[in-house]
Amino acid sequence: MPIARITSQGLVVIALLVAALWSCILAENSLERSAAITRQASLQELRMLRTGMRKVNVPLPAWRPAKHRRA
Repeated sequence: MPIARITSQGLVVIALLVAALWSCILAENSLERSAAITRQASLQELRMLRTGMRKVNVPLPAWRPAKHRRA
């Protein structure tokens, strides 16, 4: 005599919940990876600031067409 029976609806709900759980786990791993990359970049920037080396954005020179000389 079975105590509990799992219906097909119950199996579908279990499958959806397992899929939701795996998606949460994968999303968390992705967030951890991006946080680690951001942390590493921040620490590198702090080291550069402490040693006096700074990143300076230099604007690119304006493009000018070449002047042609006539002979």
